[in-house]
Order: sequence, then C-alpha cells, then structure tokens
Amino acid sequence: MACPSLLRGTALRATRLDACGRPAYGDCNQVVSDGFVTVSMSAETEEGEDISVTKANGKTCISEAGCEQLSYHSLELEFCEVDPDLVQIMNPSFEIYRDFDGNAIGWDESTELRCDVGYALELWTDVYAAEDACSGAGSQGQWGYLLLPWVIGGASGDLEITNDAVSFNFTGRTKTGSGWRKGPYNVQAGEGGVPGPMLKPIGPKTPRRFFVTTIRPPEPECGCQPVDRPTPDPADLYITGQANDADRKTVRFRADNHGFGPLMVDWGDDSDPQEVADGAWVTHVYDTDGEYTIQACDKETPVICAEREVTIPLPADEPTLKLTAENADDPYEVTATVGLPSQSDGTALIDWGDGSEPEEIKAGEDGSVSVTHKYSVPSVYTVSVRRGDIDTYRTREAILVPAENPGPTPDGPKATASADPDDSSGRTVVLDIDNTGGDGPTDPDEGPEVEAAADPADASGRTAALTIDNA
Repeated sequence: MACPSLLRGTALRATRLDACGRPAYGDCNQVVSDGFVTVSMSAETEEGEDISVTKANGKTCISEAGCEQLSYHSLELEFCEVDPDLVQIMNPSFEIYRDFDGNAIGWDESTELRCDVGYALELWTDVYAAEDACSGAGSQGQWGYLLLPWVIGGASGDLEITNDAVSFNFTGRTKTGSGWRKGPYNVQAGEGGVPGPMLKPIGPKTPRRFFVTTIRPPEPECGCQPVDRPTPDPADLYITGQANDADRKTVRFRADNHGFGPLMVDWGDDSDPQEVADGAWVTHVYDTDGEYTIQACDKETPVICAEREVTIPLPADEPTLKLTAENADDPYEVTATVGLPSQSDGTALIDWGDGSEPEEIKAGEDGSVSVTHKYSVPSVYTVSVRRGDIDTYRTREAILVPAENPGPTPDGPKATASADPDDSSGRTVVLDIDNTGGDGPTDPDEGPEVEAAADPADASGRTAALTIDNA
C-alpha cells in the first residue's frame, strides 16, 4: 500500500487525441516538457437541487440538501519555456509558424477554440516516502503519476511583458468519455516488474486518475515526437442472431478493437477471411448446422486475436433462468440456474429483485451456472438476468419466498391377504402388512393398528372392512 507525500512537478506529456478521445498514432503527436511553472486544477461542480417543505404551522416538514455533481476540472498551465508544438497540440486551431528551414519557431493564435478534439495530459511528481523507493522487481524509483485523459479548449491566457521573466498561460478543461483506455505508453510495472501500460483501462466517467509508479518519466525534449502504436488487447466480440431469421443461420457480428482499426475475421466455415471495420456490425450466413469458431485478429498485428465458438442454428439470444427453492432447512434460500447461449461471452448480471446489489456471474464450459441467494423478507420476487456483453437481452422469473415445500408424500402401508392354511373352512384370512415405505412409528416393534368390522354393505356378513392406523 502506498501513502506518499508529493513534491515538485518533474515532467509533463501532452498527447494528441482524435475526435473520439483516442490517442493519435504517428509522427508529431506527443511533446514531453519540463518547462512548466504551475499546473492548476479547479473542480467545477453543479449543485444538487435542495428539497424543502414547510408545514402550515411554519415548522419544517422536509429539508434535504441535494448532492453536488462534478462537471469537470478547469485547468491553467503556466510555462516559462514554451514549445510551439506543445501549444499546437493543446489547441489544434493554432498554426505553427516556421523559419526558412521549416523549424517551428512560434505560432499563430486563432479566434477559434475547438472543443471537438483535444489532448491527454500526463504529469509526474517526485515522491517523499519513508519506504524504499526501489523495492520490487524492475523498480526504477518512485514518482507520482497524474493522468487527465481528455483535455479540450486550450485557450491562451493573459500575457504580461515587463522587466521580468515572461511566462505564457493556457487554460482548458477536462472531458469524460475518452478512448484513452490503457494508453499507448509504459507507465506502470506489470508482471515481474516489466514496464507496461496501465493495468486497468480508463472508464467512460473518469476525468482524472492518480497513482504511484515505479516507472521513470520520459525525458523532456524540445519539439514533437511520434506516438507508436502499442500492441492492442484482443478485441471484444459481440454476436447475436439476425431478427426474423427463422432457421437461425445468420450471425450478426461486431468487434470492438478499442480504436486500433480494422480486423480480419475468419468465420470458421472455410469461407475467405473478411475485413471488418472497428466497431461495425456485419452479418454472415452459414450453410450447414454445426459448431464453428469465429476468430477476429487485428489487421496490423495479426497475432492478437479473439475468438468465440458458436452453435448453428443459433440458440435464442436471451439467457434462460430457472428458480428453485429446495433447501428444506432454509425456505428463504433460492437457487437460480442461468443458461447463456454459445454466442454470448459467458457473463451475465443477475438482479435478485430485493434491492441488493446485482451480482456478476460467469457460466462454465457448458454455458450454465447456478448461484444461490438468501432473502430476508417474505414476498414475491422477480429475478432478472441480463447478458454481460449485450444487456438488452434479458430474462425474468418470479418466485414466492418463503417457498411452499410440503416435501414428498410418504407411501402408506401395503396390505396383502391370503387364505389361512390352518383353517380348512376357508373362512380365515391372513393379512401381511408392509410398512417399510410409511411414515409411522419409529419403534420397529410397533406396527400399524388394525381394526376389523362387518361390512354394512354385505348382508351375508362374510365381508370385513379393515381400518389401518399408521400414526
């Protein structure tokens, strides 16, 4: 666990982004600098709506303050050394001004402040910590790392020229929904201490991230540098059936390649591989039933692949759900058996319908999983299950809690009759009563009680009515 104290900024890096907030790869798309004086960040929040109701007698009935919401962080950056390429990355509407040899020596400002594109800002600080900064395999030291994955609106601030050092100021603000994910740089130690990208991707609602890293910051360098395309993670695959397809032989397919471009898709049926754009839906029709493996590989780095086995004809896209309550010792315990189709990613989210946190579940190799849940209040509960990859496909079932479980009905004693061999008149009957399947007395010496009486329906008096008490 790291509880560091931070001091001094050591370096910053600005990386050009595309209109989707993803890193732009290629030449002149990053600048590393230590020429900044300050980087100020202010949280801009939106006040929640307060609810206040006063009764007729003037006393307060309801008074509840609304929760504030973080809108964005406003930024102000002050530079004592200013890199024209850095300025142009912070606001692409600014134009680089060059000398006769094509070197960047300044910039032209623009009245346009674009908010559709922006840059990612990384900051490193020194760390003052009591523990050994170089502990751990591959450790290069210890630094504070602050990431703002999407900054837009890089406007110029006030400029004052006096008999003193001149500094340049720029403003901006953060934006959520970036496609930065793990980033294109090695900023965190991975397995065995090997430098690599962040272990966890940036989420869609994350405007800022901080952690302590043991990977050395990049060296400052005047001018822009290329951003190399990193090795991507395997694409996320989304597969469904085609609406109105009666024989379920048409597959709808989409691959999220995380902004790394097109993929080559092998449908597993000896057809030619197909190039599919990143994030685009396509369809493929199979000629025969069977098991197929769909494989999608990054076009530029074809060793990076993702695959999914599908069954043709495709089963229904919705998960299946069966609820049972078979625990005789606890009628409040419910078991949900969930089945997921082969075209899903094998994950689901189950909501037990009692206000508890929905539970993430993963199916086994057979596509099914059983999970239990214990309720605390008697009621009828509606349990819902959503597919983890495409949550529009869901199933619901209701169950009564506590469960009405009377248990199995015991078998009664079995009686068989035969003539008594000791009575030559044939008027004596021997009864054999088998009570092994019954639910009678536990003492083996106690048998059922038998009472005999003349059958009132037989006037001859030769018929007896037997009553067997097995209590």
